Amino acid sequence: MQHRKLRVTADKTQKKKAGKRREPVQARSTETRAKILDVAYNVFAEKGYDTANTRDIAAAAGVTHTTIRYHFGSKDELWRETVRQMFARTRAELELSEEDLNQPAEERMKRYLRKYVYYCARNSNHARIMIAESVRGGERLNWIATNFIRPGHESILSLAKGALADDIDETAVISLLYSVVGMCHLPFVLSKEVKALYDIDIASKEAIETHIETVIRLLFKN
Repeated sequence: MQHRKLRVTADKTQKKKAGKRREPVQARSTETRAKILDVAYNVFAEKGYDTANTRDIAAAAGVTHTTIRYHFGSKDELWRETVRQMFARTRAELELSEEDLNQPAEERMKRYLRKYVYYCARNSNHARIMIAESVRGGERLNWIATNFIRPGHESILSLAKGALADDIDETAVISLLYSVVGMCHLPFVLSKEVKALYDIDIASKEAIETHIETVIRLLFKN
């Protein structure tokens, strides 16, 4: 009986040790995956899907090409997971609080625009990826449009109800929507040009606040 108790105790100890060994391995695996996605986000934005390759991404992430294949299988799936993460970040950063949602329509949109401009300033690669896919067209763009852009636009237009004139037609609404997107994104996408021409760090807090006020003044009378 004593031997059995000792054996059971030893088995439990071994299981605990094995569990402790697995936890760091799992944590490292999660960190590796996150690192690969961060690097892929930058590479796909800089080079576009067709020019980017997983070996360059692996080298920049400090992992082997086999590691990328283990986590994502293919370049296509790595790209799609990068885009999923990109739009998950968008949703998280643009989420309005209950207090924001209870504001009158115009104030609600102003608060949303403030969040959106800050998002654009921190995530200029988002626009670069979308511009590249929009220029190329095809299945990847259709996948993004169906799964992310259309739901996002529907959410924005729902927020904007009451802030737009009742008699504005659908084409004008969509034109306005894309104009606002361009207005918010473009200075940060062209930040190097702005710096070269005017020596302005457009991503500085002061410049971002100025840009927010400019956008709001252009869109709203008050």
